[in-house]
Amino acid sequence: MIGEKSSALFDLSGKNVLVAGGAGQIGFSFCEILADAGARVAIADIDTQMAQDKTARLPDMLRKRIGIYQTDVTDDQSVKTTLAQVRSDLGVLYGLVNSFHYKGNTRRLDTTSNFFAPFESYPLEAWELVHDVNLKGTFLMCREAVPYFKENSGGVIVNLSSTYGNVSPNKSIYGDSGINSPVAYASSKAAIINLTRYLATHLCEYNIRANVLSPGGVFNNQKEDFLRNYTALTPLKRMATAGDYQGAILFLLSDASRYMTGANLVVDGGWTAW
Repeated sequence: MIGEKSSALFDLSGKNVLVAGGAGQIGFSFCEILADAGARVAIADIDTQMAQDKTARLPDMLRKRIGIYQTDVTDDQSVKTTLAQVRSDLGVLYGLVNSFHYKGNTRRLDTTSNFFAPFESYPLEAWELVHDVNLKGTFLMCREAVPYFKENSGGVIVNLSSTYGNVSPNKSIYGDSGINSPVAYASSKAAIINLTRYLATHLCEYNIRANVLSPGGVFNNQKEDFLRNYTALTPLKRMATAGDYQGAILFLLSDASRYMTGANLVVDGGWTAW
């Protein structure tokens, strides 16, 4: 039986958390566990249909705790509108999770191959789009959330980086697949780590904490040769599931981490420990 003290550490009952990118593979797993911990969750995502489809499959208790807001994180006005609407619908804001990234799957580039181009021929268009989503989007969401945190006399920010925000992508795992992890992804995810440190040190006087979660690779039906190469370089010998990050996000948003700010929590199966 779980004791009252340990249960209370992770209790988010009645707290409002905005998950930007909440329709995604990792993002939606965050929404599930946060709602399970009692939070009211606002999903901010450009793909509201995906968010609706996933939410519809949840048990009634969790589904009732989740709202969906169409948001383009690269658009200043869209972000402002979402934050204002969430405040109006739910009340004061407690937490913000930025769990989105651009990985070459949009019509805004001519072909996805532009995203995976090698460094010496990397197109400026792709560079700007990746940073527009990953870095600018994180900046805008954080900037617009701060006044709402101040209204609540504090808050918690969790920004997602990546293994490749901490170390260089290992090109050997991609073989002749035609894909890789390009320079723009690595640079944007690395920048998020220091952006978060800046927020932690400059917003602490307002009782606002800011931390980074750096996840490793998540299984998503990748090809066998890639899986073999990736797991060979991972001490735990597997890719993650989205659910493997639920404990980390609950820890970072709850009182269990109340003395933690400016930190980078790396959860990558040991990839960066070699």
